Amino acid sequence: MTTLYCAICAGRFEPDQDHVKLDAEHVRIDDRNDQEMYVLHPECYRRLTGGWMEPA
Repeated sequence: MTTLYCAICAGRFEPDQDHVKLDAEHVRIDDRNDQEMYVLHPECYRRLTGGWMEPA
């Protein structure tokens, strides 16, 4: 089984444990877009996004 590492705290966990998958895309006007995928512990995600407004 693949071991995952939290993008915030670098703690490890297994894919069958609760986690958040975050897809990020850097959109560029004159160049190719960059896409990255991150995984986080649910509590690290809540701490990171606690002050964010709701998605549109």
